[in-house]
Amino acid sequence: MSKNVYILRERKETGELHLFLANPTEENECRSQHKSICGRTNIEEESRTIFACQPEDRARIQCAKIGRTICTTCVSHLYADEV
Repeated sequence: MSKNVYILRERKETGELHLFLANPTEENECRSQHKSICGRTNIEEESRTIFACQPEDRARIQCAKIGRTICTTCVSHLYADEV
């Protein structure tokens, strides 16, 4: 169970949407990293969850439907080649 999943959160202060990497847990939940992929927001900031615990392919589809309001640095991570 080490495959990354994603959480999308909206900062209430600015309306910006940011992706967080997360790891699935045995309890069918996920544990997020402290900072967003871009590093500009923390998981504890006042925000609401748009989606949680989504694998890369589903996160990519959902982000594409949402469009331009998502941080471009965060969303570009979904399209980067793995090394």
